[in-house]
Amino acid sequence: MRAPSQDKPSRHSLRGKITLGYYAVAAIILVASLFFVGELRTLEARVVLGQRATDLFNTALEIRRFERNYFLHHQAVDLEENGRYIQLAQALLADNQTDFAAIATQARLTELRTRLNDYQRQMSAYATSDRRQLEAAETHVRQLGQEVVAIAEEMAGAERRQIQTTLASFRMLLLGVILSMALLIVMIGRALSQRVVRPLKEMEASVAAISANHRDTLSAPSNDREILSIIAAFNHMLKELDLRQKSLMRSERLASLGTMLSGVAHELNNPLSNISTSCQILQEEVGESDAATQKLYLGQIDQQTERARTIVRSLLDFSRERAFRKEAVLLKPLVAQTVGFVRGEVSAKSVVRLAIPEDLSVSADAQRLQQVFVNLIRNAMEGLDTQGRIDISAQIVQAGEPPAGTALGEGCESKGEMVEIRVADNGPGIAPELLPRIFDPFFTTKDVGHGMGLGLFVAYEIVDEHGGCIAVQSVPGQGATFCIRLPREGGLGQPPSDAHDAQGGH
Repeated sequence: MRAPSQDKPSRHSLRGKITLGYYAVAAIILVASLFFVGELRTLEARVVLGQRATDLFNTALEIRRFERNYFLHHQAVDLEENGRYIQLAQALLADNQTDFAAIATQARLTELRTRLNDYQRQMSAYATSDRRQLEAAETHVRQLGQEVVAIAEEMAGAERRQIQTTLASFRMLLLGVILSMALLIVMIGRALSQRVVRPLKEMEASVAAISANHRDTLSAPSNDREILSIIAAFNHMLKELDLRQKSLMRSERLASLGTMLSGVAHELNNPLSNISTSCQILQEEVGESDAATQKLYLGQIDQQTERARTIVRSLLDFSRERAFRKEAVLLKPLVAQTVGFVRGEVSAKSVVRLAIPEDLSVSADAQRLQQVFVNLIRNAMEGLDTQGRIDISAQIVQAGEPPAGTALGEGCESKGEMVEIRVADNGPGIAPELLPRIFDPFFTTKDVGHGMGLGLFVAYEIVDEHGGCIAVQSVPGQGATFCIRLPREGGLGQPPSDAHDAQGGH
């Protein structure tokens, strides 16, 4: 079966659906724009008519103004201005007959022209009248002027009211069209949401489920070409990432096991030494010691044998491959056991101090969390001298922002109650230019053959897998402090085997 062309939008593609939605919205906007253009042209015509009526009314007012000035001062210039504005009003009526016909009736326009012509004749007659006729002529002129102004004002007011009516109608139409456009766009948006956004939301939920380890692959939420391509590429990437992460974790765990053997040998040496001493005493006192003494030494042998078995079992648990599983884990016994594993690497005069509440627990995979502590403790030990010190502390904090004074705190903005674990040393610290790269895979400052540079990267990945974050603070010459924040577990966890306090240099 031939695949659809990549350049041509198809019905079974997101591109085709989105393009169709754009065309629909564009068509709605085009129709609405044409409608508004027509309405605006109508409104523009009404405004032009209003301006004509206003000009006529203002001209009538100017006629009356110069009329009053002439009656008061009898200056020829006022008479000339009065006559000029009369001619302007007559010209406005003659040049805009069609416009004024839309404002007033033909009878009213004829009446205005008649009154204006009579006013012009009476004003000219007033200028040539003798003193006995002035008062009667003035009264007649004023009456005609008032009638001219009244008609012009009536026309201007009528047009203003018409413009206001048109504006009100336009507002209602505009509101109706906007609401209709909004409704249509919402309907188109919902349709696109059903056909485009819904598959993306389902993909988002699937990715969130994968990040929470609830599923291993993505399923296709639709038959769209783009979605199928993304799903296939994403599932392939998940498979490759899983293989590489397992390989990295296995390599780092094997490296840790190799360096931890000296610490385990030290841990095993104490119970084996006690067993050997008890056996020698029993051998020397064969037939001489009473049953109670023999039972005491045999109990010590059994107790130390169980302790050695527990140490070996803990080492096997650490090295065994198993699926990620979160449970309530008591923090102090887990850290103490981890310190026991790496004790052989601690300098004779170096010390590891714990300041962790006895009942503080976290929700974590014990094996993976132990790998984090192994990597951080080993990383701290590498720069210590004989006066070295490592302080491991933990407390419950109300998180809201990255730990104060730390760098590389990405992801530490989560809010709520968290368990904050600090691993601090008094070594040489980390150079500022190296800080941005310390969590990168294969980054190391060691010589070739002395490490792959995966320790801190693996620690970062494990903490992120637990839904926590890791940050670092360092001042050259004053040591470094790694800060881990993990979700708090409400209940108490089960302590790991052979739980005890840790003190380096034993």
